[in-house]
Amino acid sequence: MRIKEFVHILDFGVFSKPFLNYIIDSENDFKLEKGIREYIKVLKLVWEMEYEEALKTIDENINRVKNTSIYFLFLCEKMSISNKLRNIEEVFKIYNELRIKFDHISEIIRGIVVEALCNNYQMYKDHTNEEIQLTRFWSKKYEEIAPVKGFILISQARGKKNEGNYIEAAKLNIQAFKTLKDVPHPSGMVGALNNISWWLKDVDKNISLNSTLPLGFYASYYFDDNNYKVFNSLDTIFQVQKNNNDPMVYETAFIFSKCLSKVDKERYNALNRKCRKSINHLKYFVFNLDSNYYLNTKTLRNFIKQEIEKEQVSIKELNISKRTLNDFLSGKRKYLQPNTLRNIIENLEFEINSSLAIPIIKELKKKDIDQKFEENFYKFMRLKIEKQLSEFFTSYLVHYYKQEVKLEKVIKGIESGSLIKERCDYYTRELINSIFEKTPKLDVDSLLTNNQEQKTYTNKDITFKEHPFYLARKELVKRFMKDLNKIHLQEFIENYIKANSKQKDIIERYIMNYGRYYEIKNIPKELTPKVPKEIDQFVKEYTLKRIPSAISFYVFEGKEREELVETLKMFE
Repeated sequence: MRIKEFVHILDFGVFSKPFLNYIIDSENDFKLEKGIREYIKVLKLVWEMEYEEALKTIDENINRVKNTSIYFLFLCEKMSISNKLRNIEEVFKIYNELRIKFDHISEIIRGIVVEALCNNYQMYKDHTNEEIQLTRFWSKKYEEIAPVKGFILISQARGKKNEGNYIEAAKLNIQAFKTLKDVPHPSGMVGALNNISWWLKDVDKNISLNSTLPLGFYASYYFDDNNYKVFNSLDTIFQVQKNNNDPMVYETAFIFSKCLSKVDKERYNALNRKCRKSINHLKYFVFNLDSNYYLNTKTLRNFIKQEIEKEQVSIKELNISKRTLNDFLSGKRKYLQPNTLRNIIENLEFEINSSLAIPIIKELKKKDIDQKFEENFYKFMRLKIEKQLSEFFTSYLVHYYKQEVKLEKVIKGIESGSLIKERCDYYTRELINSIFEKTPKLDVDSLLTNNQEQKTYTNKDITFKEHPFYLARKELVKRFMKDLNKIHLQEFIENYIKANSKQKDIIERYIMNYGRYYEIKNIPKELTPKVPKEIDQFVKEYTLKRIPSAISFYVFEGKEREELVETLKMFE
């Protein structure tokens, strides 16, 4: 394979992973130039945050490709890694070598080099070390290459932010997002949105909060749960929503905690160093939907006592006994039943803020679920059985509530027509409600113009909208379910139910990536993966589209790919 075709694939950033895996697996067909295999290994190590191992691989191979295109690609990656590891001296050293040798660098990769130089210049131009300089050494044509243009815009936005011009920085990030979305380059897209939300959180809270919706959507749309971009995005979203008393913060915390629970100790420690503030606060925002009793805490009873006195509400209006209330407020009663707490708060009116006791938020959330479920259950039951199965299974796959739902029991109830509203727990109700939640229009252009003052919620008007994290995943799964041969739908769900937790995780990721690469364009025919024989029967049996089926296969590698093949055989 020539460097020209290889560089084209790199335009997608981390989204190029399945194509790079395909190139490696088909080495005899592509006849790779020297160094490409090792460079791909470096990229994958960087994506996994294995920076020390990536540097080791670079150092072992860089001298074998001295002053070739791959050599300069190695340098760009080494500069990026050195930046992440805060080795500023090494960053300056590589920066100056690239700048001095720019005229000798092949035009094919100059765009990548320009992108790297611009990013590092904006980061370090005000550093006390004066070695870093920016010279206009590239022509206008490099700025016309979409990914290069996108990252130059992000670099310029960082410069505006450093000058204190946050609105101009936001405008440049919006331009960068739109430019990179056309590629697509997911890391750049999510990075641009994250910049807007994070940079403006203390400057313009409204724009910052509005930006969390597309940020949550696209981070979930393009990345698996364990990807650094997901954690970085959730960190930003959580902090911004908490500061704005946004009701969605509780679901963000729930999602964040579920993603953290899946990572190993080493990754957790690394994330904790980066997102320590958010991780330490999650425990104050995460709650389950089980209808159990509440512990009588000082925070809870002081709040209720204060609100009752403020509104001068009589015990009769609260619809509870005088003895129950007195025992609770005095601390004599150690627990409070959910219905009792709901009766109390329904007869009060107070503003929602992020310091409210969790039992209050939990009851408001359950009330919101109940109100929506009254209408949505009957909508659901009017659907054809096949549609009920498809929609509920889709909702199940994208939500973390699935860990609490007895899927087999619900599916049997749907198939037999015996699903009863009163027997649906809150998790099942929320999954059914989700079916009828529509994805709002994510108009990034309006982030700066649609700048109305944020709503102050009370317990009387609060509503818990579906999180964009779930809405994005729903779009992905629906593409798979649309293509799935409905003759085999029940069989597919039954096989999923029989799978163990690891196999379920693998098939879920396969389905998500099928949706992610569903509409991918501009891939040269010779670089478009073909369905391997190991999964050909699965693809044919379920009438799936061959290109996204093949690409999703090549997202996996090593032992996980072997496990994917064995898992898919269970469905044949």
